[in-house]
Amino acid sequence: MLKFTAVVMKYFLLIGISFILSSCGLLYEPSKPVNYKSQSFSKDNLPLKPDFQSIDSWAVHPNKKVDILADFEVKKPKLDVDIFFIYPTLHSDSKDLSWNSDVYNENTKNLVLKSSVKYQSSAWYSTGNLYVPYYRQAHLRVFGPEFWNNGGEKAYELAYKDLKQAFIIFLEKYNTNRPIIIAGHSQGAGHAKRLLKEFFDGKPLQNKLIAAYLIGTRVMEDEFSSIKHMTNESETGGFVTWNSYRLMSKAKERKAIYTISKEWIKGSVCSNPITWDKKKSSNYNDHKGFLYLNKKIYPKAVKIESIDDKLLIRTPKVGLFKRMLISTIKDYHKADINLFWEDIRVNSRVRSESYLKTK
Repeated sequence: MLKFTAVVMKYFLLIGISFILSSCGLLYEPSKPVNYKSQSFSKDNLPLKPDFQSIDSWAVHPNKKVDILADFEVKKPKLDVDIFFIYPTLHSDSKDLSWNSDVYNENTKNLVLKSSVKYQSSAWYSTGNLYVPYYRQAHLRVFGPEFWNNGGEKAYELAYKDLKQAFIIFLEKYNTNRPIIIAGHSQGAGHAKRLLKEFFDGKPLQNKLIAAYLIGTRVMEDEFSSIKHMTNESETGGFVTWNSYRLMSKAKERKAIYTISKEWIKGSVCSNPITWDKKKSSNYNDHKGFLYLNKKIYPKAVKIESIDDKLLIRTPKVGLFKRMLISTIKDYHKADINLFWEDIRVNSRVRSESYLKTK
């Protein structure tokens, strides 16, 4: 009886934790489409521009101690490579009328650190020198057609201009000719594509590109003129990309609300982030590790059922109670990196070592 009571208490504790995490947006997903309010886009209402000459405008920088990454330190020395990571859309409050986030707001900074830095950019942290700039990212509503032409495009352009300036300063002041990994998720991956086109594609800097991880966005086969889709684990100079979806029954599928529409990514390129080759599925034994919300890594937890222009994934195997929490989630977009966290960490090092051996 006592054992049964302990199990029940553990279950309700996990449920309670899930509600706390939901409030941070980590497990939360809406049950119906969100209706956003808006206002006219005006340059007079824009938040202050970040100063990338200052260390304070970087969420992560090799010369800045970031306590939240302490758990991801490894004994193996970092390689002499740089990683430039761009975080996804976190500016999403439906009651917030602003078009772009305020990088000087402490709540904004904390959200970046406690979500994307902790659970996403950390996958590249042990590989080399990690750089994550704060930027005035566009509000989530800009991706709705009704908002794009009424200020959304301008807000998105402003976000890219911040990142472009951050990247220029990164190259001029910090990079010192080291090879580079470009990585981003969702809105961040969209901006990363533009950086690749403007600075790397068919240009001298392409010779310094180890790899681009363009995760949670649409990348077409002809997206770049000379940056190719990589199809083996040690290949360098190209990109990998994917969008994750849960394998569900047709009944559940009809009720699902997706951050990234399956129609929008139709025909796009999709990598296998477990085997890193042309295989259209994977086995549990191939999977290196899912980073869960408790910061523990669960190997052999994820199985890719099929790949076309997207990944179809079975509900991860992470123990009964955690699996029950995950089973309430239909949209896997937020977990595009978490699901394959250890796979990415290992792969980024493999590609970096492969690049360094040839130069």
